Amino acid sequence: MNDDELFDEESQEPETLGEVTAEAVNLSRVSIEKLQSETVRMQYSGAEQLTANDVEMRYSAAEQIVSQSASIEQSAVGNLSAEVASIHNSILGIAPTGQLTASDGLLGVAYADTLSLEQSRTGVVVAREVNSDTIKTGILLAGTVNGSVEAVFDTPRALLAGLATGIGAGLVLLLRSLLLRRR
Repeated sequence: MNDDELFDEESQEPETLGEVTAEAVNLSRVSIEKLQSETVRMQYSGAEQLTANDVEMRYSAAEQIVSQSASIEQSAVGNLSAEVASIHNSILGIAPTGQLTASDGLLGVAYADTLSLEQSRTGVVVAREVNSDTIKTGILLAGTVNGSVEAVFDTPRALLAGLATGIGAGLVLLLRSLLLRRR
């Protein structure tokens, strides 16, 4: 299907589309399997796979997005791969990005060069630089952290845990070899 605008304003049930390739696409109340476009605007829609230079989402969901620039508001994305991404009041599963800005968001795994978080929660953060007012995260691995971060497992703790695990495994193997020599 080659269509510049897919729009179904009146329908209560989302229209389901297969594979679409277009220059610019506006989606409203549409479910789509695969979409390739320069520009995508989504509202109250769902997509399995989106590939575009510029993506804007509101009240929508996507399984996978590959984009240069993504703006996501009150939406859910399973895997977001973007050079620059901004989310507000949204949920992301995995987000490998160059620059990610999140406010009031939930992120499973955030992997970025620069990560700016405001009132957001994350499971795992891996970044060169993290800027934050207040975030809570399970695991934080970052080169530079600016701001208040509450991490269950941060970079120094990860190093200590690795060292302790290595020493513990080494001692167990040493004891095992000593016990086997006696027999």
